Amino acid sequence: MAALDCIVKLGGSALTYKGSLESLKVESLQRAAVIMHLLHSQGQRCILVHGAGSFGHFQAKEYNLSKGDTNGAVNADHLRRGLCLTRLSVTKLNHLVIEELVNHGIPAVGISPFGAWKTASRQVTRADVAAVCEALQAGYVPVLHGDAVLDAEQQCCILSGDTLIEILSRELSPKRVVFLTDVEGIYNQPPDNKGARLLDSIVIGLDGTSEPDVLTSVLPHDTTGGVKLKIQTATRIVAQSQGAVTVFVCKLDSEAAEGVCIRGETRTGHGTKFSLAVS
Repeated sequence: MAALDCIVKLGGSALTYKGSLESLKVESLQRAAVIMHLLHSQGQRCILVHGAGSFGHFQAKEYNLSKGDTNGAVNADHLRRGLCLTRLSVTKLNHLVIEELVNHGIPAVGISPFGAWKTASRQVTRADVAAVCEALQAGYVPVLHGDAVLDAEQQCCILSGDTLIEILSRELSPKRVVFLTDVEGIYNQPPDNKGARLLDSIVIGLDGTSEPDVLTSVLPHDTTGGVKLKIQTATRIVAQSQGAVTVFVCKLDSEAAEGVCIRGETRTGHGTKFSLAVS
């Protein structure tokens, strides 16, 4: 298979109003579609993975899907209903994303993890990367999303888009991974905190360490780990690829987003670059 140029992660916070149930940021989705159209029109092979945001997180939190049931204490019908409601919501968002991409002339196809990806104690035990490869080889743009999946130990769990990206990066070795978010990049502490500073770069060691340290927080209804998981994912991608894959985090609604996605270029004050430490 020809080299994969880019995996784009469209964050739930960039795509939706996370505090309001199933509320789409229409203009932000349109902006993402324009970027994906530019990538595709230039012949770049790419995959899009989007978060759930306000589509799915509320239902997953209400039914405690991330913890599932390990000792038979939770009513199985309760968990099944929670999984169904969560998937109904996240696939609704996936349909909206694909519809916008197709309207922009992109041959986008949705590939849902449920049934094809499985976990045990929330660790991925089966990943259907082959379906993604087949879509790419046929000239399509695969569109995956965070999902509720079956878990061998706790019946079900939440499989985040960030985890999907980590595995796809390991298996397919893209040139770059770009996280498009609702903030300029990674800050040394939550952006709303006084004194928060945007980090232009984070340096990764082969042992998985990163510098500088980052203080993070998680929204109450976020079941996938928020910024902390994003940093861990980016760190592992760079370390496991020994620096072959560069990871960027930047704001979707910014001038920087297009350049980062298409050329892997960032400017000071416009995004964060994760790269391997120079020995």
